[in-house]
Amino acid sequence: MGGGGMYPNLFDAHPPFQIDGNFGATAGIAEMLLQSHIPAGESGPTPHFLIHLLPALPSTWPTGTVKGLKARGGLTVDLAWKDGKLTHARLTPSHSGPIKVRLGETIAELNGEAGKTLSLDGGLKER
Repeated sequence: MGGGGMYPNLFDAHPPFQIDGNFGATAGIAEMLLQSHIPAGESGPTPHFLIHLLPALPSTWPTGTVKGLKARGGLTVDLAWKDGKLTHARLTPSHSGPIKVRLGETIAELNGEAGKTLSLDGGLKER
């Protein structure tokens, strides 16, 4: 409470209230769980990006879930993991076309259909 840092709830402790610090912490956490900044080509009017699942999962979060992460290219992603490994992913694209997904060193290309959820279990195999 000495005029800087973060509170245990991850709010910024810098007086006066600094919204950019609060949003920055949230953005950093989202980037540890999902990244989508590498271009992976274009299909029609919508560019596509490589979707990297759990690129920097902290060892202190061995098990968890996250829902509603937004990836570039109009993709909503839900993830679940246990013992530091992906157990389930749901990808819902807003546009039809190819989706390149990376988990560790493995990359798979899936065919996405607008509004239709793709389910992946335990890796990059579609269920």
